[in-house]
Amino acid sequence: MVKIIHIFFFLLLFPMSVWAQETVLVFKGAVTEANGKGIANVLCKVLNAKDSLLAYSISRSDGQYILKCKKQATKLSFAKMGFATQCIPVEKEKLRYDVQLIEKSYAIDEVVVKADPITRKKDTLNYHVESFRQKEDYSIEDVLKHMPGIEVLPSGQIMYQGNSINKVNIEGLDLMGDQYNQATQNMPVEAVSTIQVMENNQPIRALEGKVHSNRATLNIKLKKNYKMRPFGDAEVGVGGTPVVWDGSLTGIQVARKNQLLFTGALNNRGASLRSLQSGMSNFTGIYTQEPLPAPFLYSATNRRPPISPLYYLDNRSYFAGVNYLHAFTPYSTLRFNLLYNHEGENREDSTRNEYYAADTVSVFDNNRLQAREDVVKGQVRYELNGKKVYVENILSGQWQDMRSYNRNVTNVGSVMEDMHRKPYYLQNVASVNLTTPARIYTLASMVRTYQTRERLSDVWTADNAHERQDYRLNHWFMRHRLSTAFDVAGYPLTLGYIVEYKHNRLHDTQHTATSSYWLHTLEPSYQIEWSGGNIELLLPVEYIRTRCGWRTKNDRKVLFSPSLDVSQRFGYLLRLDASVAYNQNASNTDPWFNGTMMNNYRTFTVGKDSLSVQRTTLANLRLLYLNTVTLLSWNLYAGWTRSTSDHYFESLYLPDYTLITPVWDDRTKTTWSVALSCRKNFREAHLSLSGQTDYSYNKEYVAQNERADYLRYHALHATLSTQWSGLSWFQPKLTMAGNLSWKKPDAFSATDNLLKNAYYSLTMDFYPISKLRLYADFSQSVFEIAHSHYSVNSFLNAGLRYDFHPRWMVSADLSNLLNRKDYEVSLYQGANFQYYRVPLRGREFLVSLRFKY
Repeated sequence: MVKIIHIFFFLLLFPMSVWAQETVLVFKGAVTEANGKGIANVLCKVLNAKDSLLAYSISRSDGQYILKCKKQATKLSFAKMGFATQCIPVEKEKLRYDVQLIEKSYAIDEVVVKADPITRKKDTLNYHVESFRQKEDYSIEDVLKHMPGIEVLPSGQIMYQGNSINKVNIEGLDLMGDQYNQATQNMPVEAVSTIQVMENNQPIRALEGKVHSNRATLNIKLKKNYKMRPFGDAEVGVGGTPVVWDGSLTGIQVARKNQLLFTGALNNRGASLRSLQSGMSNFTGIYTQEPLPAPFLYSATNRRPPISPLYYLDNRSYFAGVNYLHAFTPYSTLRFNLLYNHEGENREDSTRNEYYAADTVSVFDNNRLQAREDVVKGQVRYELNGKKVYVENILSGQWQDMRSYNRNVTNVGSVMEDMHRKPYYLQNVASVNLTTPARIYTLASMVRTYQTRERLSDVWTADNAHERQDYRLNHWFMRHRLSTAFDVAGYPLTLGYIVEYKHNRLHDTQHTATSSYWLHTLEPSYQIEWSGGNIELLLPVEYIRTRCGWRTKNDRKVLFSPSLDVSQRFGYLLRLDASVAYNQNASNTDPWFNGTMMNNYRTFTVGKDSLSVQRTTLANLRLLYLNTVTLLSWNLYAGWTRSTSDHYFESLYLPDYTLITPVWDDRTKTTWSVALSCRKNFREAHLSLSGQTDYSYNKEYVAQNERADYLRYHALHATLSTQWSGLSWFQPKLTMAGNLSWKKPDAFSATDNLLKNAYYSLTMDFYPISKLRLYADFSQSVFEIAHSHYSVNSFLNAGLRYDFHPRWMVSADLSNLLNRKDYEVSLYQGANFQYYRVPLRGREFLVSLRFKY
């Protein structure tokens, strides 16, 4: 019976297949010029009697073509720009047609081609810079701020889809490392054609397809005429009142094997250059990153208000950075980075703090601060990024010299305070990855020596009393991690072992405190991947043994910190990231000491003299949406954290001093937050919208002046920005923001302490002629100083820019035209209230000349 059925289907399908074979014709031939040379990229078409298209193909480089179609074909057509179109009738039973095209010129009407602003190829997005560039944009960072899915923080750090990026490459090479803001803030936008975002990029080639990464890498693609030649700009400006000056110089050379970027800048107009020395966070070496110890000395009241430093900072800033990379091969590079930064600052502020307890304690400070900081920072990096072997070694160092002198009038009299800090460090970081068909072997190593000397001198002018402190810290740190990864059930299982050692030797004017610890970590992790998603389970177990020179007993702890991370992509538009974790962290960043330390003229801290542990439970969820066609992106985040520490700090605020003491008792802090950010570009309407709203709740224990309670406080924030470029001569931009903060009544306050503030700014750009830009911006902030009592701060700025030559530009800027003299703000900090006022620079103007080469 089965054989009969098979025969039946064979007889049924056989005539159908014969009919199909008989109705398909294959036309072949060659398309050539008059001299017999083949013509490539000719559109070859098969048409029926009604000139309807039946099939088409493109000729190869030698002019050969192949066309397949049914029998109703009546003619063949061959067309290419620059040649006359040829049409040939189809002859019966003839399948080969050789065609000769004759050159012909065409006059075409002017057309406007509008390219897609973002194109995608697998996991790589290409943001075409000209589609997002506004007329006022100068650096590539200015354009990055307009691109959906990309966020630029005030420090220059770049976020993509809510996460920090791996790195920023220039033409595929990592010239800048974690100092990439030097490039993004100084590279002229007209030199860049495309910003490539490589999603889920694994920067180590030996781990591609084996270790998943959910971070992105940015690659800057230059225009052709900016490659293989130096380019950049120079600017100089001068103005008043009083005399202000500004200058910068940028030089860039990007070749196939060598890259060079030089940046130099100086000014006294309030633009601090400190951010150019700060390293941007990245996730390419999480096992070879360790924070430096915090300084012992700090200013008690020095404030930086949430406005542009151009309004209040009296500075002298100098910066110079040299960055050079040589590529022996595309995956073997040697890099040098060196920078110098000087910040000289004069600042003033008046602060009043009210500390609430059984009796309210009021403390005020009138500061006149002169500060100076010099930083030299260098790095040498070698990388071999092979398919089977990865080797990286980074030797880096930093030297700082910081000094501040403060003439402070306080509620306990006049104090002259002098602080001097001289920290420096030298460290080496090495990473090796070896991939075999069966296993992955990884070695990560970090060794660092750090030393600092900090001096404090206080003089009370009323009675000429002196107080001096001298702290010296010798710090040694090392961490080595060895791991191997192999497949279990088709997915990678990683087994890692970490050994870590830290030694601190702290000297002060009275005694020496030594402390050290050994930390051993067994770190198994398992990763499962599927189409569009992955899950990673991490189960680290830590054993830490500490030793303090002033104690005979050593502390020992075993800590377990499991975590689960899930990522799932739904097509190319939507991605979900979720994580849950229970972390037990030993406090081992800063050195311990068994005494009381003087931090400034009125603050004293009792040291933590034993190991402390914080236990944290957390859960968070993030939804990320990016539509490259509609230019819509949004990011929704929800998170919850509960932390329990085995100690808390109790503060004693008195009119003449503050004492902070650790108390060894468990206390819990709870936080949960929700945030939504969105950006939409309406390309046809020439309109862009971006907005963000977030809400957070915090429950935290506070103990001060023999009173203690849990504080439960809330914060709600919303901001909206819109920009319209529908007219070539007028482009406005509006930003609005508002904040609410309140808390429940507690042992420190019987009211909710509701405070409101709002902010808006309006910028208008006018282009009366194509090369001239006139602008004006107005901003206003309203702060509730006390209940129903508000402080209004308004600023008006204006200026012009005239590109009178393709290489030359002149500009004039006028700031604080309303001549605002001071800035006031108030806020609640925990259980306490703070009010401060900062004097402003006043009305100023600056005229600048810029040259591009």
